[in-house]
Amino acid sequence: MPRITGIATALPLNVVTQDDVRRAIERVHEGRPEVTRLLKIFASCGVEKRHFAFPLEYYCAGRGFERRNADYLEEGVKLAERAARACLRNARIEPNQIDHLIFVTTTGLATPSVDALLVRRLGLRADVRRSPLFGLGCAGGAGALVRANDVLRGHPNDRVLVVDLELAGQVFSTRAADPVDMVGAALFGDGAAAAVVSGDRAPGPDGPVIRAVRSVLFSDTEDMMGWKFTSDGMRLQLSERVTGFVRERLGPEVGRFLAENSMPPGHLRFWILHPGGRKILEAYRDALSLGADALQWSRSSLANVGNLSSASVLFILEDVVSLGRPRDGDRGFLIALGPGFASEMLLLNW
Repeated sequence: MPRITGIATALPLNVVTQDDVRRAIERVHEGRPEVTRLLKIFASCGVEKRHFAFPLEYYCAGRGFERRNADYLEEGVKLAERAARACLRNARIEPNQIDHLIFVTTTGLATPSVDALLVRRLGLRADVRRSPLFGLGCAGGAGALVRANDVLRGHPNDRVLVVDLELAGQVFSTRAADPVDMVGAALFGDGAAAAVVSGDRAPGPDGPVIRAVRSVLFSDTEDMMGWKFTSDGMRLQLSERVTGFVRERLGPEVGRFLAENSMPPGHLRFWILHPGGRKILEAYRDALSLGADALQWSRSSLANVGNLSSASVLFILEDVVSLGRPRDGDRGFLIALGPGFASEMLLLNW
């Protein structure tokens, strides 16, 4: 079975508290009480601080989408490279030993895609097989691990480098002022993460084994989450139905997945749940009948770096590996939800 033999993350240097961001948005929308009254979400969404590619003044300057997207590419490539290089070191392999590169983003546009730029910067082989993924949203990081697993089941001697890059700050616009826009401004941060997934015949360090995976695209849910593309860039679309959906429809799907793999929930030590926000984590808790301890890793990540879209689950997995002290025989469940509406799930064994 494929195993995750290296993982690393990278954060921009600009650190801001939730109060910093709230005050900045108050200044942007001064004299508009219909906007500023929405800012109470900042105190209740579970985020305490975040990292951004630029100082707060940059986001308040009202730059257009063309400039913001160009800056996404310039700064994003450097951040993705940092995460990837650290990951390769942790996996104790050279760049030319990577056979497949899966790149995930949902917060910027680039052609050639960022993975093509990373090949030269990292020194990967010219014949590396590239798979850029856009549009999976918050499910993208888990989805990339699922697709790496699929590749390696058929190519057990190979290695896959997964790179997630999200600069959600570049989506922010001073013209975006409805309730969903404020939810996005309160939750999302910038970051990059990378993982090396190795086939079972590829030499390398030990790591969590991917025992089973599941991808589910739910019917009649297309309007629940996504981007609206406008002349001013991408605008978040998020339905109030998401938390109800998690409580009502996700639990049975997770239950079936675990039962098919003979894994009672009580045998899982680590729950790696994408931290969509405080209400989403509470919905996970209710749907999966979890105790408070099961949410600790996701809550901590949300508080310290915010929602990093596709990169969040790799940030949480890195915390589990480095701080959770997993032992032989420990099991974990990793899940993320994204536009579609879709879920990507993995069952992990140490």
